[in-house]
Amino acid sequence: MKRAIVLLCIALLVSSPVMAIARQSLREAVPDLPDDQEPLVVADVLIAIDIDANPGFADLTSRYADAFTAAGAASVATCAVEATGGTINFPPDVTYANYPVVVVLTSENWWEIPSNIDPADEVVLMNYLDSGGNLLLVGQDYMYGSHGDMDGASNPCYGFPLNYLGLDLVFQDFDGPTPPMRKGEPHDGERSEVATLYGRANWILVGLVVIIVANTVFINNPFYTDRGVPVSRGAGMGLDYEGEFASAEGVLTYYETDTFQAVWSGVEISAAGDEDFNEIIARLYEWFDGETPVQRLHWGAIKALYR
Repeated sequence: MKRAIVLLCIALLVSSPVMAIARQSLREAVPDLPDDQEPLVVADVLIAIDIDANPGFADLTSRYADAFTAAGAASVATCAVEATGGTINFPPDVTYANYPVVVVLTSENWWEIPSNIDPADEVVLMNYLDSGGNLLLVGQDYMYGSHGDMDGASNPCYGFPLNYLGLDLVFQDFDGPTPPMRKGEPHDGERSEVATLYGRANWILVGLVVIIVANTVFINNPFYTDRGVPVSRGAGMGLDYEGEFASAEGVLTYYETDTFQAVWSGVEISAAGDEDFNEIIARLYEWFDGETPVQRLHWGAIKALYR
């Protein structure tokens, strides 16, 4: 969307003779910015992962880095949690100008304490999105670790999940066998290890049919999938999910405001095969930005006039 607006504006300015005087005025109005004010892209993509509660388990950073590189990212930076706690060791000044896309992963961090993404992390992400950023948050147990009180229609989302991920409701760990018919009767607790993702119509992932396999990215863990219900405005479903114990349910949502774009996934999408996973990331990257670093530099200079 951002790219389309920029290209349309450029096309109108270049092609219309009526705009000649306006173009000259615009050029005269744009000042030469000092070097310390020029927008500077530190890395096209910043990937952060929080798996400190489960040390030694799958670190999917390189898988995502490879996919974004294949999608056209010229540079990818990474960061992870502090060794002593649950806070992600973000670099200083995480803004859209420095990192046009930020990816946050929880991988196999299933535990509630320490939370996989803590309140300090969410503050960084809120400030980042308020700067105009693009966020991909992939965390099967992000909600359990960070917002265990948000589960089902009786416990709707608020705070960061509502205001920045566009989630109205989340149903945690919905992928499992049908609950027992008689209260108190135990069940085996099995969950899907293989599932299929279907791209929703009316969004960029339309037409995708992707098989995901848990043991390709996890160590002896099935899917603990969360389903999200997006808010009614500016948001929608991106992927449906069908596993051994679950009918089709939305597990990837998107949210677009006048300021930022965010995608949340309640299942680990990198469990797809290389070709399918690269296709998902390529489409998301195009939706997020789709600009070259040079285009971002010049557009950033124009936006700086209105800050």
